[in-house]
Amino acid sequence: MAVVSDRIAERAAEDFGRSAPRIVSALERLTVSASLDRDRLQAAVLIAARGNLTLFEDALEQARDDWRDLLVRTDLAGADWDARLDEALGLG
Repeated sequence: MAVVSDRIAERAAEDFGRSAPRIVSALERLTVSASLDRDRLQAAVLIAARGNLTLFEDALEQARDDWRDLLVRTDLAGADWDARLDEALGLG
C-alpha cells in the first residue's frame, strides 16, 4: 500500500474534513502504474472530486478504469502537469 504525500493528505483534509481519513485510505489503496507519478493520479482524483464524496467515488473509479481520461479531465495530462500540480496542491 502506497502512502500519500503530505500535500495530498492536506488537500484531502481541506476538501473532505472528517471524511479525510477514509479518502486518504482509498487513495493509498489505488494502484498506480510504475510509469505514472503517484501524486499526479491521486491529485487528479481529488481535483475531480471537488470535495464531494460521490464525485470522489466516480473519480476513483475512473482512475482505476482509464486514468488517462482522468488526467485530461483535471488538466494534468500535458507536459506541464508538474507545474499544474504545484499550483493545485502547493510545492511538493
